[in-house]
Amino acid sequence: MKSYKGLLIPFWFGVFTLLLSCSNDDEGIEDTSVSNFPSYSVIGENFQGVFQFNYDGLDESGQLINLTEENNVLREYLTLRQVSETLTFFIFSAGKFSAVQRNYITGETNFVNEFYTDSNERSVIWGATSESQIFMANYSPRGSTNFGVRIIDLVTQEEEDLIVDFDVNNVYQPLYLNGRLFLGYMDSNSNHKLAVVDTNLNTLIRTFDFGQFAPSIFIAKDKNIGIISGNNSSDYSFTLYDISSLEPIQEESLIINRFFSPGAIQTQAEFANNGLYYLNFYFQPSPISFGPAYYDFVQKENTIIDMVSIAQEVQDEIGIPLEISAFDYEEESDTFLVGYTTFESPDLLKGGILIISREGELLLREALDFAPDYFIRQ
Repeated sequence: MKSYKGLLIPFWFGVFTLLLSCSNDDEGIEDTSVSNFPSYSVIGENFQGVFQFNYDGLDESGQLINLTEENNVLREYLTLRQVSETLTFFIFSAGKFSAVQRNYITGETNFVNEFYTDSNERSVIWGATSESQIFMANYSPRGSTNFGVRIIDLVTQEEEDLIVDFDVNNVYQPLYLNGRLFLGYMDSNSNHKLAVVDTNLNTLIRTFDFGQFAPSIFIAKDKNIGIISGNNSSDYSFTLYDISSLEPIQEESLIINRFFSPGAIQTQAEFANNGLYYLNFYFQPSPISFGPAYYDFVQKENTIIDMVSIAQEVQDEIGIPLEISAFDYEEESDTFLVGYTTFESPDLLKGGILIISREGELLLREALDFAPDYFIRQ
């Protein structure tokens, strides 16, 4: 574990201390300004291992944790899932699936060894977790497209199979929140559907049918479920659903020139402050592929941050090209977090974090010895 302090690289963002003098008849004005830098944690890797970096916005210091050395998280892990404070790294080796579960705050670690064996009976699509379960989506029997989920209880070690639908055309990435597992897929008639599983009862409780409109799902800042649906044009609908009742709380329409992939898009969109904060795609050719943007549902306005200019400024500073690799919106400080990657040489992978204001001003750059790819939800 390594501690960083005072290694931040500030840009021209006007953080100065004003010393105000006054006459004997006036009282001194107390400086009550605070740092506008958010606190965050981010996961990433270089060619040597996997890392977690925790940044404290109040004292502007950071802590680096080598997850490969401390928790045996190898660079070859398949996927990363987060439920509350627990990160689960899925690993596949010698025909068996294992997982490393780590509390990103306390560091407490649990190793789930060889909990699932690959077989000729079914082909695995993805893995996900709840607070006490592992879900392995599969086609069963192997060679078919019958969509099912193997549910593994980590406490009792009991296993149960749940059939979602038969002869589906495609299956998308899942999303879990508060006893609800959301499963997006396209059925045999090419209709987009979203099945909801009650993970306390291990039963299918509802299936949304979106027809030709592909649903993209994410967890909103208020811990409800946001769903964006559209048909690959610029016209979209956004609905915020109550996580318990699955009833709509808020419904909006929006026009943005951006395609959202079906299924979970947790690393690409956030809903907060009555706005959609999302990762915008730049048409190619462009020096970068992604950048932050937001749609204001009150003003019906879409704002795209000039990430091309910001990236060029950073590249001029560091002297090498960069690629955008991670995105998040931090509600309290009203700032965007953007991770970037640099290939300084064939065997040297580095990166950093950019903190960008809602107005598109680069507030801070923090250089890292690894490439960030996932901001932890806090």
